[in-house]
Amino acid sequence: MAKKLPVIIDNRGDNKVLRALQKLLPNLEKMDIATGVFEIGSFLLLEDFWQNLDKIRILMGDETTKRT
Repeated sequence: MAKKLPVIIDNRGDNKVLRALQKLLPNLEKMDIATGVFEIGSFLLLEDFWQNLDKIRILMGDETTKRT
């Protein structure tokens, strides 16, 4: 990676989780996610990035929507 990611990603300005994942995913083979709430729409924003991963694991809380 050309530019180092910030230690804390707080979703302010350009310091967004989406932007960080867009930088990280092209360099990864697998991704593990742990989250309280998972929204498939947010994940689909990264579709071009996670399609090339060998493995994705998601650990999420028990709150879901029909879409999730």
